[in-house]
Amino acid sequence: MKKLLLVVLVLSLLVPIAVFGQGAKKPVFVMVPKGVHPYYEPCYEGFKAAAAKYGVTVQKVDPQKFELPLQVKVIEDLIAQRVDGIAISALDDAGLVPVIADAIKAGIKVITFDAPAPSSAALTYIGTDNETAGYEAGKKMADLMNKEGEIIILQGGLGAANLNLRTKGFKRALAEVAPKIKVLDVVDVQGDFAVATNKTEAILQTYPNLKAIFAVSAEGAPAAANVLRQQKKSGKIILAGFDDLKDTLEGIKDGTVSFCLVQKTYKMGWLSVEKLLDAMAGKQIPKVIDTGVLFVTKSNVNTYMDEMKKEFNP
Repeated sequence: MKKLLLVVLVLSLLVPIAVFGQGAKKPVFVMVPKGVHPYYEPCYEGFKAAAAKYGVTVQKVDPQKFELPLQVKVIEDLIAQRVDGIAISALDDAGLVPVIADAIKAGIKVITFDAPAPSSAALTYIGTDNETAGYEAGKKMADLMNKEGEIIILQGGLGAANLNLRTKGFKRALAEVAPKIKVLDVVDVQGDFAVATNKTEAILQTYPNLKAIFAVSAEGAPAAANVLRQQKKSGKIILAGFDDLKDTLEGIKDGTVSFCLVQKTYKMGWLSVEKLLDAMAGKQIPKVIDTGVLFVTKSNVNTYMDEMKKEFNP
């Protein structure tokens, strides 16, 4: 009897110690981009910096291509690993609904950053208000085109909710402020530099009177800029787009690219960690957190990063 009581006493002491030990482990948060792309590097830098401040373990798992089944498989693997939180740049909206639901059912906190999945049960979206950004870009492009002419939109995947919103806002602005501008087509460049290059070459051949190209995803402007240089059409066709990839910035400096919209990617990564921690603590999280954008032109191409750092105060 005494031995039995001793065993019960020992077990009663071990249970809370085990629970406390598990709870004291660093949370594990994972960033899941749409695919391998330099755009996500500053996102992850912010993610890592916030993790260092708050004592979180983080990693990034990149699907090797911008394909929905690959992103779903990454999330399924993370569910099996029982990570604590996932931040997803959603490649698709409806296609991610089931796997996000599975992750949440498994007790994992799930948020979206950069690209939302509004039909899913993700707790929040952290990133650009994409339709508003597209609308502002459309107004700026309309002015550069003197409110007339033909334009092509390059889009890196036609199923991505964030890109569709940008295109929607861009078209709405043109329709409102420059109805004489004709959008000839929205061309899918699949998030791929090589595809964007090949399709830009085809576009220039198909539409000899083309006045402008606008890219709603990061690879479009630098790829198109290279084609315009090769065909000696820099400055003859107006080019602009989203995101500050190195080649896009070089295009702004040499005049091939008129402007780009810079998303606050570092801030997206930082806030992703903070909001996952809030979710683990049971705090209420806004459904949408707009991180804002900044227009970069030749006048501020060398100073805009300082502007962004001053604004962001972790």
